[in-house]
Amino acid sequence: MNMGAVIMLGTLFGLMALIYALVYYLDPEARGGDRDTPREGRSK
Repeated sequence: MNMGAVIMLGTLFGLMALIYALVYYLDPEARGGDRDTPREGRSK
């Protein structure tokens, strides 16, 4: 494998991990948080 492919794959997987971590950090439902709490705009 040449160096360019290694850099591109590393960037791809790094961005995927970053997006996954941001979603996990910002979305309380992704953490299995309080799902019974009603939110704005949702009917229970």
